[in-house]
Amino acid sequence: MHLYERLPIFVFEIEACENLTYITMAIRFNLDRTGRHLSLKDWQALPYAAREALAGYIPGDDDFPARLDQLVSDHLGRSPDTAGDAPDMAWEDTHALPPGLLAQCALADLAPPSVADWAGLTPFRRYVLTKLSRRTDKQNHCFVPAMLEFRLAQATL
Repeated sequence: MHLYERLPIFVFEIEACENLTYITMAIRFNLDRTGRHLSLKDWQALPYAAREALAGYIPGDDDFPARLDQLVSDHLGRSPDTAGDAPDMAWEDTHALPPGLLAQCALADLAPPSVADWAGLTPFRRYVLTKLSRRTDKQNHCFVPAMLEFRLAQATL
């Protein structure tokens, strides 16, 4: 069975995250939600089994922080870093589209979703689009695939 069939990984993440070389969006959500930071270097220093264990937590799982602390302590000999910058919480607002999302839509030449469609997304999906929209000067290569996967854009032939 493929990893993406048993872990919370979006289709647009499969290529980058199938072997857990990169941090999945579910892990990023859990890190941001708990005020923790794990660098890509530290993530890749964890044994594969530890990365797989962390990747198995669904977004918002309350047991994630304790397991993360334990695995980082066991394998890296320290506690996880606390996040320096506060994460962008614009995804929590269901009454307005985040500015970064509007910028990414413009860069991709996509019509932005309606506020109603934005509000209809799960909090985790709103988080993902906000995270993918952090940069407003350069198009994120995962943004359009995520918009397509979340049915907020249509493929053109």
